[in-house]
Amino acid sequence: MSVSRSLPSLLVLFGPLFLLGFGAGALRALASRPAISDRRRRALQAAWVLLLLVGAPLWLFLAAALGVF
Repeated sequence: MSVSRSLPSLLVLFGPLFLLGFGAGALRALASRPAISDRRRRALQAAWVLLLLVGAPLWLFLAAALGVF
């Protein structure tokens, strides 16, 4: 059974996931710049992975708890 959703409701559901992905991509791009020190590069690499690993499940749990979907 498929449920059709309006564009605003889809944006509310998937918008934060797109923002998480964009933020993780920006951190990954910053980590690959040659002018960054090794210590900061490792920190940025860890940050973008953690952002995806923690942020996406956290948003899905929060969205389910709030009744977004």
